[in-house]
Amino acid sequence: MKDPRVAWDDVHLFLAVARAGTLSAAGPRLGLTQPTAGRRLRALEESVGVTLFQRTPRGFRLTEAGEAMFRHAERMEHEAVALERRLFGETRETGGVLRISTSEWFARHVLGPVLAAFSREHPRVTVEVVAESRLLDLDRQEADLVFRFIAFDRADIVQRKLTQIRYGLYAAQTYLDARGAPDTHGGEGHAIVTMDRAFDALADVAWLRARFPGAHATVRSNSRDVQAAACVHGAGLAVLPRVIGDALPLVRLDVGEEPPGRTIWLGYHRDLKGLPRLRALADHVHASVPKTL
Repeated sequence: MKDPRVAWDDVHLFLAVARAGTLSAAGPRLGLTQPTAGRRLRALEESVGVTLFQRTPRGFRLTEAGEAMFRHAERMEHEAVALERRLFGETRETGGVLRISTSEWFARHVLGPVLAAFSREHPRVTVEVVAESRLLDLDRQEADLVFRFIAFDRADIVQRKLTQIRYGLYAAQTYLDARGAPDTHGGEGHAIVTMDRAFDALADVAWLRARFPGAHATVRSNSRDVQAAACVHGAGLAVLPRVIGDALPLVRLDVGEEPPGRTIWLGYHRDLKGLPRLRALADHVHASVPKTL
């Protein structure tokens, strides 16, 4: 090793590349361009005197030395983030930034108006919304506050049951005029709009498939808004959150039973429970969102 001193920023970069597998994916997460990330990684390898990654056409793979560094780097990250989280959680400052994570449709149709009202009451707080299906890590401070469909299973997460989401089966009137109302079972001659295959295990997706096994999937998307748009334009039957479907020019169909609902959970790390702006936002959302949607 040429220089035993390794800066935390370089360790952070090393971890990001190891997890993402490419510079192009790791750089934006750290606010770095690909060339800058590459230069810093090469400088790190020169500093420690070993090659940490094998460069392949499919991305970066850890060498034996890289694997050893990764184990130590993760422990460093855990302690560094724990310290940041503890100091962050004990500040009494009411202004600042809060990063929340949730699905795109929930952010748009449910949280949007709630956050607007919160901003009027707390103008010094900036709320960053990461709207995606990936579950961000509260331990690594990828998010401060998370809204998700799966309950948290760790004792260091403070969580609340926020709301119960109801779903409905919808179709455009033009679709019904052309194909008629679907039978309660079968679905031959009908089309469905549904989630992509990565989400086949979702309860509402399984319900739709079981109800209409003979129907053809015309559109698949991980976006509920894309599904809703396709349904509005007559692409097929769709199961949608009622907070979306009931607000659109769609017919909600009665086929004997409603699609299964889902629970939204709110959660944050216990080290942040003393942070005034986090508690204010969590309490505001909990008070503002109806218990059933």
